[in-house]
Amino acid sequence: MLLKNIFKITFATLFALCSVSAGAQQSFLTAIPTESSLAASIEGDIAVRPKSAYASNYQNGTSEGPIALSIDGDLSTIYHSSWSNTVFPITLEYYFDSSVDQIDYLIYYPRTSGTNGNFKTLEVWYEADGNTMTKYGDFDFQGTSEPKTVTFEPAIKNPKTIRFVVKSGVGDNGTGYASCAEMEFYKRNPNSFDYTAVFTDETCSALKPGVTLDEINNISDGFYRKLASDIYNGFYNTEFRVQEYRAWEHPDVKAAVNKTSPYSLRDNPSGIYVSSGEDLIVFVGDTHGQNISLITQDLSTGGQGTQKTYVLKRGINKLRMSFKGLVYVQYYNSLGAAAPKVKINFVTGAVNGYFDSQKHQASDWNRLINAAVAPDFDVLGQFAHLTFPVANFKTLTDGKAYIDNWDTLVYYEHEFMGLYKYPQYKFQNRIYCHADYNPDASWMYATSYRTAYSPGTWSDVVAQNWQHTGTVWGPAHEIGHCNQVRPSFKWLGMTEVTNNIYSLYVQTSFGNTSRLISDGIYARAFSKNNTGVSHQDLGDVWFQLVPFWQLKLYLHDCLGKTDFYKDLYQYFRTHADPTTPATDGRYQLYFVRVACEVANLDLTEFFEKWGFLTPVNKTINDYGSAAFIVTQEQIDALKAEIAAKNYPKPTKDFSRITDANKDTYK
Repeated sequence: MLLKNIFKITFATLFALCSVSAGAQQSFLTAIPTESSLAASIEGDIAVRPKSAYASNYQNGTSEGPIALSIDGDLSTIYHSSWSNTVFPITLEYYFDSSVDQIDYLIYYPRTSGTNGNFKTLEVWYEADGNTMTKYGDFDFQGTSEPKTVTFEPAIKNPKTIRFVVKSGVGDNGTGYASCAEMEFYKRNPNSFDYTAVFTDETCSALKPGVTLDEINNISDGFYRKLASDIYNGFYNTEFRVQEYRAWEHPDVKAAVNKTSPYSLRDNPSGIYVSSGEDLIVFVGDTHGQNISLITQDLSTGGQGTQKTYVLKRGINKLRMSFKGLVYVQYYNSLGAAAPKVKINFVTGAVNGYFDSQKHQASDWNRLINAAVAPDFDVLGQFAHLTFPVANFKTLTDGKAYIDNWDTLVYYEHEFMGLYKYPQYKFQNRIYCHADYNPDASWMYATSYRTAYSPGTWSDVVAQNWQHTGTVWGPAHEIGHCNQVRPSFKWLGMTEVTNNIYSLYVQTSFGNTSRLISDGIYARAFSKNNTGVSHQDLGDVWFQLVPFWQLKLYLHDCLGKTDFYKDLYQYFRTHADPTTPATDGRYQLYFVRVACEVANLDLTEFFEKWGFLTPVNKTINDYGSAAFIVTQEQIDALKAEIAAKNYPKPTKDFSRITDANKDTYK
């Protein structure tokens, strides 16, 4: 131990004499061979290739169909069951010759685009030493797009066949398909370094008590010797390289329950940035039998960027990076935060860091953003996660206050849709908002798993007090798209309407003037009110928005029925959507019916004045064209149904209520 102290003092004295900064210390140390430069000495696990394969059901094709496409080494070609006659269960078998002495684990790679055929439930069987088939286990891959690992414990010795009995899969045909981009099989490398000699566990992130410098210097492998030395001398950056990652519920789960878009797939940023062609060395602790992977994301290519997923297994992982990008860990479990955490050590790759308001202080902002080495940086709150250029983030004076305001925006929308009154429906993932590097764009948009912001918006969106400017409308609008309950509150023609109820609630909750006031929308919309024009023929999405907001002004603000919209959303979440009549007109009538029930008021006169109960038969283009039909017969039947409920009628005609005059309606 005395030798250890002398060694540290010698380095400290050296740095003091040279008058170097902390940054220079890091630069000096990289003159010694780094973990990255020594990574070539690390041997990965050994790929085991099947000699052939069989599928009981498949589609004839050149890039999609035959089972051989699942072992051709090309993720762009896929095995796919018959497009016209998929019948479950489907048997897939992979055969190995006598030279294969062991298989420790396999990796199933779903297709890289779309989800049709992604495995759901399945059985895995194996044959070894010429014996009969033995069932290894039942699995549920849940139809998601992340690769899945099956680890054989103990390893399969002298395998002859591995069989998959696929019982269900994702499909737009009503029954599902089966598909596979690649099926890979591996044997653990017998020459792997025995970490137990000096490290506390397989993450190789801490030394055993009492390990001496002499023991470290005697490690024959240069990679592990350098790693142990850096840890011993306190030079190893553990803030981001070594973390325990929590599990998240897959966003598809709550999206299905809440009938919304799915939230983020990037909830576990690592703070690590990799280069194309780099060997990334990652040590993973106990995975608790769960599938863990990482994904690299390079937003600079536009859109969602260039991405690549890599499976992680317990112990050492040596991964050749196909693209540069920030690294995120993917760990999904139905238990969410209650599931065991997984400890991971990113030995190589550059530390970019991130800011997380749930664990960092406002005082950490400048330290972290100024240390970033990648073009982009992750900023996380409780409900929101942003990835934008470092240069834009550096314009902020208070990064914590900034992300807190994004959290407040998301909170307002969740509050409005009743997620705090009905907490079992709260989303378990964050909203993800990222930069879209499309150089010709100046817009924002929303899609599954994310909202995106083009360069023309960055200076407005990444600004200290954006929530008190007109900018707040844009993010509230896009996040509102994610939160639209469909189809009962996002029927044909409402895509750019009902999301703006959220926008108005966010805008006014931040203390800003309602856009319906500032843009003079009320007066123009009222010229269409009570004129016999259908709601779908009002001619403007802003005019169509007005009655929805008027329900809030009258029921919430005047009558004190502040749970109206909360209960309305909950009704739509928990009740089956109507299936007849055949067109989306049924949802408009359904909305009227449910609004009256939730409000316990006969609102038919109000809805008549705004054209909800006016016959219409037209083709509507709303990100795709379809017929929208409401007949007089349907209207008459609905009015009779509501009348039979004997709801009281509103004491005032509130079809002209506004944010400015609402007090006169109390």
